Amino acid sequence: MAGRLEGKVAIITGASRGLGEYCAVGYAREGAKVAIAARTTEEKDPRLPGTIYHTAELVEEAGGEAFAVVCNVADYESVENMTQQVLEKWGQIDILMTNAAVQPPGFVSTIQIRHWELEFKVNVHGPFYCIRAALPSMLERESGNIINISSVAARAEGGSHYGATKRAIESMTLGLANELKDKGIAVNCLKPVGGIETPGLLFGRAPGQVGGGQRGNPGLPAPDSYVDAAVLLALQTPETFTGEVHNDAEVIRLLADDAAREKFRRMNPENWVNAMSA
Repeated sequence: MAGRLEGKVAIITGASRGLGEYCAVGYAREGAKVAIAARTTEEKDPRLPGTIYHTAELVEEAGGEAFAVVCNVADYESVENMTQQVLEKWGQIDILMTNAAVQPPGFVSTIQIRHWELEFKVNVHGPFYCIRAALPSMLERESGNIINISSVAARAEGGSHYGATKRAIESMTLGLANELKDKGIAVNCLKPVGGIETPGLLFGRAPGQVGGGQRGNPGLPAPDSYVDAAVLLALQTPETFTGEVHNDAEVIRLLADDAAREKFRRMNPENWVNAMSA
């Protein structure tokens, strides 16, 4: 039986590890060809394992076709080059997931200026560059799906420099969806309910900052529901679902069938179930 994304070409940025890697493998299992776009070509820090080539291997093991492409999303020339390589290889771009992001140390009052600028270059300018590079192909075919990635930090009480970048992404998603709703392109924003075990989440940070979680924490949900929410969003059109900002539990509630809702309700912790029921 064909997968839900059979025949689709997806670009996922920041897919050398973490949520990007999970979604790359999930898309491959559903039949998509996946371009893994990130900077990491070799593992330099054992606390942050993963490379574009390792993710490509996982995609192929899942039965998919992978294309590992070096890309620095903070550099438009690099983004344009990556996009052209994908088009030369596969001739189309159906799905763009702008997942790449960084979270430098410090608080708003203490973060280094260069880190503040880097965070906005990667987290805000990067998705914008990727969207603008992929749009001509989507507009030409009058079809496409853009999934921007946000975070609970965007609406967290107290705010943060990372949250500021993610709130910008949510606003950009709404504006872009409105502009493209008559052009066959759906634009939505996905975020996890909370923490999902990834190298980035486990990476040590100062007290009070996001991260520094413990491996195997039973309170953290598995990535399955997040990946399925990403698949469901990749199936949408402007007529069915666009201009929305939701966490994965909300997407499952809104777009999954009854069997999937029940499956994820059983497998996830209480905070996820509460988010789904909200």
